[in-house]
Amino acid sequence: MHRMVLFAACVWMMAVPFSAFAHGTDFRLIGKEAVVAAEFFYSDKAPMQYAEVLVFSPENDRVEYQNGRTDQNGRFAFLAETPGDWLVRVNDGMGHAVHATVTVSPGKPEPKTAGEVSGNRLNEVTKKKDSLFGEASMGVKLVFGLSILLNLFLGMYVWKRKP
Repeated sequence: MHRMVLFAACVWMMAVPFSAFAHGTDFRLIGKEAVVAAEFFYSDKAPMQYAEVLVFSPENDRVEYQNGRTDQNGRFAFLAETPGDWLVRVNDGMGHAVHATVTVSPGKPEPKTAGEVSGNRLNEVTKKKDSLFGEASMGVKLVFGLSILLNLFLGMYVWKRKP
């Protein structure tokens, strides 16, 4: 019986580090809100690749609402939470800059053609699931794992006690 208690204590100590996995990750696509996407380029139509971007909301023109960099095609997107005039400043660090004002209207933006949204199939993205447990919580996974270990230990205990 002492061995069983010792084993249970060891299993419990092994399970404690799993509490660090309490925060999982997930994602969702945003397609219905006021997403603003812009493309920045030079006068010769070459994209402003990896240029610094600062976005200022209509309520605060001193502290940026969002910052980042354009992609390899000079594109940058942000989610405008409120309607109004948003200031977007783009600087490539080599003396070229763009200061653009983007007006976001109240309501949800509509696509220009029907194929723009339906062609992307935004609503058909599936989440990758754990193959054994599905979307079970960490607590359920922990109890299941402890149950397997305890059953293995009890099976070995009964097998060793056979005459």
